[in-house]
Amino acid sequence: MPVTLEGSCRCGAVHYTVQTSTPQPYMRCYCSLCRKTNGGGGYAINIMARADSLTITGQDNLSEYGFIRDDGQPSPARRSFCKSCGTMLWN
Repeated sequence: MPVTLEGSCRCGAVHYTVQTSTPQPYMRCYCSLCRKTNGGGGYAINIMARADSLTITGQDNLSEYGFIRDDGQPSPARRSFCKSCGTMLWN
């Protein structure tokens, strides 16, 4: 049975809802990109949600950036963040 997850950026300019069917709707990610984004020894939370269920309000407050993989190639992944407060929201 799907679980609805809700969240927002720090300033409240962006809100989202998304569906997940995993028993634990999150896992720790400790990849090099998450460590760099969240601080030296930190990690990000991967909510393991279905991208097709993502609903966003305040989309005009979003921006995104890409990055280069360890092998030097551009990654197709994009990281979204709030333009107002800088909160990283999803990849």
